[in-house]
Amino acid sequence: MDDRWRPYAPRKRAPRRAQENSMHQYLTNRQQQILDYITREIDRTGVAPLCQQIASACEIHSLNVVSRHLKTLEQKGWITSQAGEITLLENVRSYRLTIFGNVVDGRVMLKRTI
Repeated sequence: MDDRWRPYAPRKRAPRRAQENSMHQYLTNRQQQILDYITREIDRTGVAPLCQQIASACEIHSLNVVSRHLKTLEQKGWITSQAGEITLLENVRSYRLTIFGNVVDGRVMLKRTI
């Protein structure tokens, strides 16, 4: 038998971790864009947008892509979707706070730009 010949042995992959259904999972940029649009529309009109409206506003060319993103947002615990109606689970805006500056002893020290 030739020394160069070796039987094929597939690589072993690390086991996948089970995804938690928590509000602390990170969102992709597209998922965040969709979630922001849904939040704005609910705040503005009191009604969640349709998949067609989400696709149009976020410049997505396929309704299937929108529905997959909505399903992922639901699995991550940000929204619920029952009978085509989207509902936010929590006050999403309370989780998206961006601080520009430094936090020292619980105080935000803003940098001045002149």
